[in-house]
Amino acid sequence: MSMDRLQLARAIDVGRSSTLNCFETTKDIAGIAADIADDDPLGPMFRNKYLNESIVFKIVDSVVVRGKRRYGVETLIYFPYNHKNIYEGGDSILVTDERRAEKLLHKCGLDPSKDDEAENSVWDNDMMDMINELPTLDPFLLKCKAQQLGIEDKLNEAYYNITLDEWNRIQKPIRLKIDALVRKALGMADGEQSADPSVRAKIDHNISKFLKKIWEARDIDGIEDFVYGMEMPPERAPELFFAWKAICYYQVQFSEIEHSMRRLFAWIGHPKTAFPVDFGGLRSETQDQIKSDIKLLRALFRENYASIVNTLKDYEESYRLFIEDNKPGPFKDFLSNADTYYVDLAACLSGNSHAINLLEDQIRRTGVQIYSDQHRQLIDCMLGVFGVESSSQEIMMAG
Repeated sequence: MSMDRLQLARAIDVGRSSTLNCFETTKDIAGIAADIADDDPLGPMFRNKYLNESIVFKIVDSVVVRGKRRYGVETLIYFPYNHKNIYEGGDSILVTDERRAEKLLHKCGLDPSKDDEAENSVWDNDMMDMINELPTLDPFLLKCKAQQLGIEDKLNEAYYNITLDEWNRIQKPIRLKIDALVRKALGMADGEQSADPSVRAKIDHNISKFLKKIWEARDIDGIEDFVYGMEMPPERAPELFFAWKAICYYQVQFSEIEHSMRRLFAWIGHPKTAFPVDFGGLRSETQDQIKSDIKLLRALFRENYASIVNTLKDYEESYRLFIEDNKPGPFKDFLSNADTYYVDLAACLSGNSHAINLLEDQIRRTGVQIYSDQHRQLIDCMLGVFGVESSSQEIMMAG
C-alpha cells in the first residue's frame, strides 16, 4: 500500500511499532561516538551508507476472505530525497521485491559481485531479511530476533532502544508461561517433584536447558523428544517457538495498551468527537464521505479488537486446558499455527497502537476540536494503518 506525504510524516513520527528510523539512529550513534571521542566499535546496522540513511516501514495490507479479515505485512525501505527534510518524499524498495538486488545496485551501489564488497553485501541483505521476518518493529522483538540469529552482540543497542528493566519486565511473564508448560509437558510440575534437593536440582537444570532452547528458538538439539511430544514438525519448530514467544509478548502489550484502546474507541464512537467541529458547514457530499469513513473505521476497530481478544482467548484457554486439565490437544493445535496467529495479532495490535499515537499526536497539536482539513488527514492515516484505503465505496466486513 502506498503512502502520501502526510501518511509518510505520521508514520515516521508516531508509527513506533511499524517504523525503524535508521537515518536518525545512525546520527545518534555518530553523536554518541563523538561525545566519547572514540569510534563506536559496532556502528550502524548496515554497512552501506544509503541503507543507514533509510527509514524502514512495515506496511499492512488486508483482505476479507470468507467473512474474515486476513492481514499481510510488507517491509518497505524508504530513501528520502532530502535528508534535511525527510518528509518531502523519496524512493522506496520492498524487501520482497524479486528485483531487490537490481534496485539496490542502482540506488545504493550494493554489488555482491565485487570481491571487496561481497561480505558487506551479504551482511546488509541478511539484515534486510531479518527485519522482513518480523511483522512489527517493536524493540523487544527485534532484540529477540537478533538473539535467535546469534547476532545480538553485533548490533548496536541503539536499534533495540529498550532498557534492561523494560526487557526484564516484559520477558518475566513470558518465561513463566514457557516454564510452566515445559514442566507440564515433561511431567515435572511442582507438585510432582521430588523432595530430594539433588533430584530437584537435576530437574531444574533440565528445565533451564529446555527453557533456554525454546527461548532462543535456534534449533531443537537436545529437545527433540519435547518437539515430537508437542507434535511439531521439527523443521518448523524454531519459528513456531519464536512465534509463541511473540504471542506471549503481544499478550503483555495488549494488557498495557487496552485502556488507551478503549479511549480511542470512545473517541471514534461519539459524534461530538468523531466528527470535525465544522461538520455542519460542510457540503453534503463531504459530510457523506466523512460519515462513510467513520462508519468504516468504527467497523475496523470493532473487528480488530474482536480478533485480538478472540486469538488471545483461544490461546489462554488452550494453555489452561493443558496446564490445569491435562488436555494438551488444543494447545498443540494452537502452537502448530502460531506463526499465522502471530502475524494477524501483530498487525491488529500494531494498527491499534499506531491509531492511538495518531490521535494523541493530533490532540497535542490542535486540541480536541479538530477541523475538517486536519480531520480528513487523521482519518485517512487511521484507515491506512489497517491496510484500507479511504473510500466511499462499500467494503464488506464481518459484523
